[in-house]
Amino acid sequence: MLHIIFLILKILGIVLLVVAAAVIVLLAAVILLPVRYRAAVSCGGKVKSLKCRIRFHWLARLISGEAAYENETLVWKFRIAWKRFDSSEDEMESRVTEEKTEKREKKAEKEARKKKTDKNRPDEKPDPSGTKKKAGQKIPEDNSKSQKEKSEEKEKEEKAEEGIAEKAAAFCEKIKYTFHKIYVNIKSLAEKKENVQNFLTDEIHRNAFFTVLTEVKRLLRSLRPKKIEGSVEFGFDDPAHTGYVLAAVSMIYPLIGEYTDIRPDFEHKILKGRLLAEGKIRLLYFLVPAWNLYFNKDVKKTYEHIKSFKL
Repeated sequence: MLHIIFLILKILGIVLLVVAAAVIVLLAAVILLPVRYRAAVSCGGKVKSLKCRIRFHWLARLISGEAAYENETLVWKFRIAWKRFDSSEDEMESRVTEEKTEKREKKAEKEARKKKTDKNRPDEKPDPSGTKKKAGQKIPEDNSKSQKEKSEEKEKEEKAEEGIAEKAAAFCEKIKYTFHKIYVNIKSLAEKKENVQNFLTDEIHRNAFFTVLTEVKRLLRSLRPKKIEGSVEFGFDDPAHTGYVLAAVSMIYPLIGEYTDIRPDFEHKILKGRLLAEGKIRLLYFLVPAWNLYFNKDVKKTYEHIKSFKL
């Protein structure tokens, strides 16, 4: 009897070891195997000529996909093992919904036309006076009705003037309130400037800030494409917008400036060039900074201080 129990326990132990080993291998594959991608963008000078294409695959092409934007249309494909998804299914559904909406609109238009025709039909009612109106005969005007209309118009004008005056007064009060609120906020910030300055200059908080900054830089270096090349020339109607985009590009220029040629045009509206990028992304790139930040004492204390900090 004991021999049978030991045999069952042995089999269960082997099964548990196999399951644990499979889970460890799967986790290692998810963490270490990279998502490989290739992206290409080109433009001939106008926004309508923009072309984009990106491909990626993961886990030995067990998961793969592709997306392309050309002629102002987006087409995509996605595959998980043997299951495939693409944009053609969405297009069919959208066409069916469009056809249904068109049918509903046509029915509503027909019903509206029928109602209009019914309303426009002349109602033949007998004349109670027994006399028919001759063509061109003028109907005498009622002086009492005209006086009532004039009095109603005067009342409406007086009410409109009163409403305008009330709106102007409310607008002035609103402006006064906003200026008073701004003044109070500025005064409160000036009074609490010392607290904010002490919070920012604290040694623990500064160490936490530099730790976060170094981890972000490490993450960006890891995510940098292995291959990137191209040239881009861009410009907008407003030179200020061109400057904003150039400022945004300058943040990542140290990573891509060696392989790309970026030329802003502050005088003309233009978008021309091509760009090719290849690289790989691992889940490990995100787990390492998260681990370092989570177990850093300065970051934890700073996070707690931020939650309890009040102006």
